[in-house]
Amino acid sequence: MKAKQIEELKLTHSETKEVITPYAFKIDEALLGLSLASPTRRASAMIIDVMLIFLAAKLSAALIAFVATVAFYKGTAQKHLPKMNSFWRRVLKLTAATLLFFSSLYLLSVAIDYFDGDAVAESAGVQQDIVLSPEEIQVAKAYLKQTSGEQLCDQACQTAKLANLVSQVPKLAELDELSEVNEIEDINMAKGLLYLLIESSQQSHDEQLLEGVDDIEPQSNSTTSHSILKWAIGIIEDLGLGFGWAAIYFTLFSLLWKGQTPGKKVCNIRVVALNGEALGLLDCFGRYGGYGAGFATGLLGFLQVYWDPNRQAIQDKISATVVIKGSMN
Repeated sequence: MKAKQIEELKLTHSETKEVITPYAFKIDEALLGLSLASPTRRASAMIIDVMLIFLAAKLSAALIAFVATVAFYKGTAQKHLPKMNSFWRRVLKLTAATLLFFSSLYLLSVAIDYFDGDAVAESAGVQQDIVLSPEEIQVAKAYLKQTSGEQLCDQACQTAKLANLVSQVPKLAELDELSEVNEIEDINMAKGLLYLLIESSQQSHDEQLLEGVDDIEPQSNSTTSHSILKWAIGIIEDLGLGFGWAAIYFTLFSLLWKGQTPGKKVCNIRVVALNGEALGLLDCFGRYGGYGAGFATGLLGFLQVYWDPNRQAIQDKISATVVIKGSMN
């Protein structure tokens, strides 16, 4: 059956899903003739975006959460979700407002902690450089056991035993909280730091033991772990490109900037839907999910842009989009 004969049948939308038709994609005529983005531009834009995500991963999680929820709240506007039912748009907007409220509180608490400071937290940062040996850990535990009851050991007793502990473990003299004790509150703070120091030292010893076990594992398994897929997954984990900030980055920027991310804006390229409609929230999120499919195919899904007629990578196939140079106007 020829295409013209199929057109004469005037099949409904549901009937086109029962037989093969030339209606697999509805392409907006306004897209015809537009310049496609070259693979070099697309690669450059992706490199810029990955660098920005990497920098974002190094910033405070509270700050990133606040920015993301602000963008999410703005993304629920009607102009960004024109096809969504008004009821569900209100539900989405309420959810975004709730997340924005809690992320604001979280950011505020982090800021207060940063400016006010915490004596225990500051000292904990100092004690990260101090690792007690197993013998020193036993001496510290013995001190904590002997001074566990204030009835059995008063302030003078505890001060004397703490001084004795510092003399037995000279490393502890580096902590002012353990060497300068005047009141019972100082002693209690010193004990708290000592508990933290013991725990971190034990954890450090456990990690060293695990590293030793890994070093003596047979080398035969190492040859199977250098596949392209595992290499790509390792890069994803190192750059923080998991389901977290990368999903928020690519989804919200593409939604709010009408198919552009900062990298695409710099390279003057844009993602557009084949049917000519504005990209919705699910469209942008679905296209981001296509990046996972690209890695799952051993990067061949991305290299598709070199031989596909419309330079569609696998994420473009999934979301029915193309990447053009410039804009539609």
